[in-house]
Formats: sequence, structure tokens, C-alpha cells
Amino acid sequence: MTIEMIGAVLGGVLFIGTIKYWLSNKKKQADKIKLGLALIVHIQKIVSSCQQHRGISNAILQGNKTLKIQLISIQSQVDKLIAEGNTLGLNKFPQWESFVGHWPKLKMHSLNRDLTSQNLLRQHNVMVYGQLSLLDDLMNHHELTWIMLGSSIHMSQLCIDTLKVVETIAQSRGIGAGICSKGECLGIDKISLGFLRISMISPTNELLTELGQVDNSLLLSQLKSSSKLIKEGVDNLVATIENKVLIDGRIDMDATEFFKMATQPIDALVSVYQNLVAHAVRNA
Repeated sequence: MTIEMIGAVLGGVLFIGTIKYWLSNKKKQADKIKLGLALIVHIQKIVSSCQQHRGISNAILQGNKTLKIQLISIQSQVDKLIAEGNTLGLNKFPQWESFVGHWPKLKMHSLNRDLTSQNLLRQHNVMVYGQLSLLDDLMNHHELTWIMLGSSIHMSQLCIDTLKVVETIAQSRGIGAGICSKGECLGIDKISLGFLRISMISPTNELLTELGQVDNSLLLSQLKSSSKLIKEGVDNLVATIENKVLIDGRIDMDATEFFKMATQPIDALVSVYQNLVAHAVRNA
């Protein structure tokens, strides 16, 4: 075998080895992205369940004891999601460990009704913000920040912005349901709900503008449908808070009715989040 032939063989072997290494790395990266997408779906479910738990537990604390069965159901749901999250490897992240450690205590406080309304809401808020921080870390760790939906639209940031708007509305739902259960709007509850009413308007409009800039016709069509529901739902909620909850005297609005009304734009926002992730999964 000549030196030229040996060189050609070695070159071929090196080329094949390089291709195999490249394909192996590409598969590992694809698997990492797919796991990341599965994890951010799971985090959204956790956030949604904790937000529901906040609203229901505060309504019970304020006197609506008929919701206790729903509270227990939500608690079982969170317990299941925690077990699944541990299986998926979320226990590698400090925010998850903090959440898992705090959840059993908050669950018992909610059942025993031994916290003030402000303390109950604050602990839920901290818990949700911890999950949003974890979401941000997962986006970076699993390289989801590279997924683009337009020349300057990052899927990861759009997902985070969506859940931040959800959280503002969900906080108003939690406080508002408690106020309606009590039948009067006073003190810190009135100040907090008034602030949240104002706070949800601008971020919602900014998010809707972002969604309209997505550069994919199929996805954009799905987002436009949800955007209409979000706009209508938030406008209706803001008007209801102003005219039926932030009032002097007796509040006649039922807590369950308020909770359902606030949930309408939340459901539309969650649909946006799910469509964004589903689009990324299809193109992963």
C-alpha cells in the first residue's frame, strides 16, 4: 500500500469519525432541547396549580368554606406534579428544592387557616416567582434561548413574558376572590387590588404587540385568536374590579363568579404559552 493510499484511508477514517462525532453531538443537543421543552411545560402546570391554590385558599380564609373540596383536589394535583418533577430531574435546581421544601408547610397552613390573608398571599407569590426564576434558568440550561419566532422575537422571552402577565392577573384573582368572599373591600386588600388593576393593563398590551410580530403564519393565526380573548378578558376584568369590587359598602359579587371571570384571560394566555411551546416542539 502506497503512502498516498494510506493517507487516503486515514483521511477517510478521520472524515467518518468527524461525521459520527458531529451527528452524536447534534443528537445530544436535540435531546437536551426536547427535555427542556418538556420541563417548561411542567413548570407552567406547577405555576398554574399554585395560582389556583392561592385564590381558593384565600377565598376559604375569608369565609367561603364551600371551596375546601376544590382546595384538597388542587393540593393533590400539586403533590403529583412535584413527584413527576423529581423524576424529570428538576431536583437538580435550587429553586425547585426550595419549592418542594416549602410546599408541605404552606399546604397545611392553607388547610388550617392559620395565616393572615396577606401572609398567605405573600407566601404563594414568593413560591410562584421562584418557579418563574426556575423557568428562566431552564431556558438557558437547555439552550431554548436560541429558538427564534422572528428577526428579534425569542420564544423563551415570549413564554416568560406571557407567564408574568398571567401572574399579575392571577394575583388579582386571588385577592379579588377573597374580597368577594368577605363582602367588603378595605385596607391593604383595596390598595393591592387597585395596584394590580393598573399593573395588568400595560404589560398585557405590550405582550399582545409582541405576539403580533411572530413570523410564522400558522402560529400567528393561533395567537391572534387567543389575543382577542386576552384583550376582551382583561378589559372585562379591569372594569369589573373598578365597578363591582373596589367600591365602598357591601360587595354583592360572588367569589366563584369573580374567580371564573379572572380565569378567562388566564386560560387564553396559557393557550398562547402552549402554542408557543408546541411550535418549538414541532421544529426541534
